Amino acid sequence: MAESGMRPDEYAVYSLLFEKGPLTATEMAGFLGMPLTTVLDYVKAMDAARHIVRTSHPFDGRAVQLSLNRSGVAAQKRANAHWEVVRRHIEEGLGVPIPTIKRALRALDDSADRTARLVGLAPSRVRPRRLVD
Repeated sequence: MAESGMRPDEYAVYSLLFEKGPLTATEMAGFLGMPLTTVLDYVKAMDAARHIVRTSHPFDGRAVQLSLNRSGVAAQKRANAHWEVVRRHIEEGLGVPIPTIKRALRALDDSADRTARLVGLAPSRVRPRRLVD
């Protein structure tokens, strides 16, 4: 990812906005499983790079939604081209069909949720929301 101009963690934040945006910083924190302060650090860097657009939230006048502008989308797509090469190599080397891995990860996720409830923690406080099924 170094050649893409973006670190893997930055690519994850850009990709979230690319796929799910517009989002508030709080919504981003929930999806990413990061503290809001950490997300705000990413937003600050993205703002400095002039990669985001801020718009008023349609239902909450106090909230601001964030989305990628054209240059932000271009940066995400450049990084995505690098990521896709890596992803293909990883998937080819797995030796296990992707659907089997997804089922196993969902089972692990569900088990973690049940365990969190057993010990008195809310599952959403333990891990980020699922981005994909």
